[in-house]
Amino acid sequence: MRTEFLLLAIYNKPRLNIDETCQALGMSTATGYTHRSLGKFPVAMSGSPLTADIRDVAEALDLLREQGKAGSAERAGS
Repeated sequence: MRTEFLLLAIYNKPRLNIDETCQALGMSTATGYTHRSLGKFPVAMSGSPLTADIRDVAEALDLLREQGKAGSAERAGS
C-alpha cells in the first residue's frame, strides 16, 4: 500500500502514461514497448494514449520487489 502512496506523491494523478509507467518500473520506454509486444509487460495498459492505473503499477513494483528479495535469499543460501 505504501508504494501506491509514494507513486501518487510523485506523479499526483491516478493514471500513468507509458513513459511514466516504464520510469516507475525502472526500464526504458523502448524496453517497455518491446515487453508489451512480447506480452511480458508487468502492468495492464489501456486506452489511447496508453495509460495504466497507478494501483496496478504499485502492485507490479511490490511483486518485483518481493521476487528480488526471494532471488537474493536463494543466492545467499547457495
